[in-house]
Amino acid sequence: MSTVQEIKQAIDSLPAEERKKLEQLLQPVPRPTPMVSLPNQAERRRRILGDKVLPNLVIEARETESA
Repeated sequence: MSTVQEIKQAIDSLPAEERKKLEQLLQPVPRPTPMVSLPNQAERRRRILGDKVLPNLVIEARETESA
């Protein structure tokens, strides 16, 4: 079998059961997506800084630029 037509004819000549098996073998296998555990950023911030509230430096810089 060297051409697509010959392959198609060979597949068409298969019995229905074998054709179903072939179709199942040719279907892509679904792969489960692995679950990734993300770090808890809020907990990390509390552990490092405690209850401190840091100023928003971006807003302060914008205010000084526009003034």
